[in-house]
Amino acid sequence: MDRKKSKTIVEHEDIDVQFNKLHFDPVNPRGEPETDEEKIRALFGAQSETLMLATHIAENGQNPLERIGIIEHPKLPGHYVIREGNRRLCAMQLLRDPERAPSDASRKAFQKLASSGRQIPDKIQAVLFHEKQKARVWMSVKHEGPQGGLGTLQWGPSEKTRFNREGDTGLTRPKNPNRQAEALLTYAVKEGLITAEERQLIALTTLTRYLPNVRTALALLNTEDCTTNARPDEFNAALKRFLKDAKDSGTSQEKPALSSRSNSAQRTEYAETLRREGVAPTHRDQTPYDPAQSPPAKPATRSTGTARSATHPSKRKQLIPNSFAVPVKDNVLLRLVSEGKGLNPDDARFSCNYLNRVILERIVHLYATKYGIGKDGDFASVVQRIIAHAKATTQPPSKGIVNVLNKTADKRTSYSYEIMSNPIHGGSVPTGADNRANWESLQQALEYLLSSMK
Repeated sequence: MDRKKSKTIVEHEDIDVQFNKLHFDPVNPRGEPETDEEKIRALFGAQSETLMLATHIAENGQNPLERIGIIEHPKLPGHYVIREGNRRLCAMQLLRDPERAPSDASRKAFQKLASSGRQIPDKIQAVLFHEKQKARVWMSVKHEGPQGGLGTLQWGPSEKTRFNREGDTGLTRPKNPNRQAEALLTYAVKEGLITAEERQLIALTTLTRYLPNVRTALALLNTEDCTTNARPDEFNAALKRFLKDAKDSGTSQEKPALSSRSNSAQRTEYAETLRREGVAPTHRDQTPYDPAQSPPAKPATRSTGTARSATHPSKRKQLIPNSFAVPVKDNVLLRLVSEGKGLNPDDARFSCNYLNRVILERIVHLYATKYGIGKDGDFASVVQRIIAHAKATTQPPSKGIVNVLNKTADKRTSYSYEIMSNPIHGGSVPTGADNRANWESLQQALEYLLSSMK
């Protein structure tokens, strides 16, 4: 069919267009009308968002879900004016020719991207509109908001968190801060702690704001999911209370107990309230597990044969139970453990936290030294070398022990080396219950390492 005749029937069509035949739209909502293309390029090229867009294009190519929209140039036959995608045109032009960037700094940035990223092809896919007005219809749908459902509906915190469960997407997916809050809500609905309707009345962002202060009070062991070492009934009761306090009544007369406008002191006080009122779990004697995935495992048999203290950890007056033995000759470690058996975690919160940290560090150091696997480098690297070495022995560690060792090397778990270092640098000091719980989480792994050095 002849193109001129088809224009009255076909409103738009897909074409491949030569890149060097594309021109900026002189009338663009992102700036005042401007016919000088160099000035338009300078406007977009000076924006940090354009560099970010260019970075993504250099790494991933053009977005296949968004093609540029063009119309025929009114004065240059065979050339086209960009109606939708002027900023993308600028980013791609500067990737093809960084010397056209508006400043020395941006020129260097685009040169680096151009040398290491994907090449911009000579031809790109575009949608050719035969009437300028028809392009406006779709530009409005894209740029002028939801429009009652006609336009693009932006994702809120819940939608973003659900999307991010599927995996990493590089630059387009920064780490979602609401991940753990979303996991807790999903688990709570599944367990019947709250209804699906109640979930809609609980703001993800409020939970996320409180979690750094109440995480240990709820017996959560990381910042990602529901992993805990508390007994299921106690964990569920504490979580149910937390979510209940965050639920909006839906009326202006009754405000939720937890507010997104709270300060750190208020959030810390709320955590202490959970402890004072006996809501926070007190029995933290389970092998760490994620209740959303599986029930708690039975505590594994200790490789050393050492029995747990008859006194429950939550009632023990000392940090380290008397039954914990040190089967290696190291005066420093023996002294540390001896003092840990005499300190009350409720009275010596800072000291007990420091003891947990330094005993972990000392045992890791001794193991690495004994087997010549390198005790230097950051803590996480040493632990990974220890795990690899231990797995190759005739008595490899259980999955539970490997899991604990891995978590001592990250920055998200209450008993990790990094987190236990925070009070030393002015961070909040764990409670006595937290110190006991951290020791209980560490003890089996520490005993395994010690027994391997006998």
